Amino acid sequence: MTLEANNICVKFGSRAALNGASFRAEAGQVTAIVGPNGSGKTTLLRAVTGDLAFAGTVLINREDTRQLSPLDLAQRRAVLPQSGTIAFPFTVLELVRLGLTAGMSTVEVNTQETLPMEAIERVGLAGFEGRLVHELSGGERQRAQLARVLVQIWEPVLHGVPRWLFLDEPVSALDISHQLQVMQIARDYAARGGGVVAVMHDLNLTAMFADRVVLMGHGHVRASGAPRDVLTDQDLSACYGCALRTNTPPPSGGTWILPQAAGL
Repeated sequence: MTLEANNICVKFGSRAALNGASFRAEAGQVTAIVGPNGSGKTTLLRAVTGDLAFAGTVLINREDTRQLSPLDLAQRRAVLPQSGTIAFPFTVLELVRLGLTAGMSTVEVNTQETLPMEAIERVGLAGFEGRLVHELSGGERQRAQLARVLVQIWEPVLHGVPRWLFLDEPVSALDISHQLQVMQIARDYAARGGGVVAVMHDLNLTAMFADRVVLMGHGHVRASGAPRDVLTDQDLSACYGCALRTNTPPPSGGTWILPQAAGL
C-alpha cells in the first residue's frame, strides 16, 4: 500500500508555493521530506493531509483523499503539525485523550482507557499526565502532541490496511536524546506495517532513520529515493545554496557530534 501525491500545485495569491510536486511513500517505510526554508516542505505536507487547498491528486492506499469523509481520514491517518495552540487548560492526559476516535479497531476500543497512558509513557512523559499543557516546555508539549497523534492511529495496520503518520518537524524543539526517541517511535511504527511521512530539517537524523528521502527545492521535488542516492554533495549544495560535503569530518579537526554514534 502506498501514499501517492501527484502533480500537487498550491498558490498563495499569485505566488506558486508548489509547482507540480509529486512523490510516493510506501507503507512499512519512513519517508522524509527535506529541503531549505521556503522550499515547500510543510506546504506539501499540509496539501497532502488536506489542510490546504491544492490542485492535483492525493491517494492514500489507492483511495482519493477528497472522496473520504473527515472521520474516514481520521481513521486512516494522523497529523502532527509543526506547531499548535492549546486554547483550553488541558492536562497532558486530557490532551492525549483527544486522539481517541470513533471506528477504532476492537483492540483499540477494548484498551482505550489505557491507551493514552501508554502513549504518554512511550513519548517519555510518564508522570506528566496531571500537568497542565501550557506549563510544559516546548519540547514536552511537542511530545505530548505526538502522544495524542499516536493514540488516534495506535495500531499501524487496521483490518489489514496500513495507517499513516504525518509528522511536521517532529524533533524541532527536542534535545538529542529525545530526538532519537521520537525518531525511533517513527521507525517502530513503520516496522510494524504503518507508513510514516515526516518533514525534517536535520539531515543526519534523516540519513539515520529514513528509508526514502524527498528533496524539495523551489516548490518542486528535486530528487527522490534512498538516502545515499539523494543526500549527495551535488544535490544538497544546489538545493541549500552552499557548499556541502557528505561523510566528511571538519577540516580543522574540531569536535563534531552525530546521532549515529549514540547507542540505541
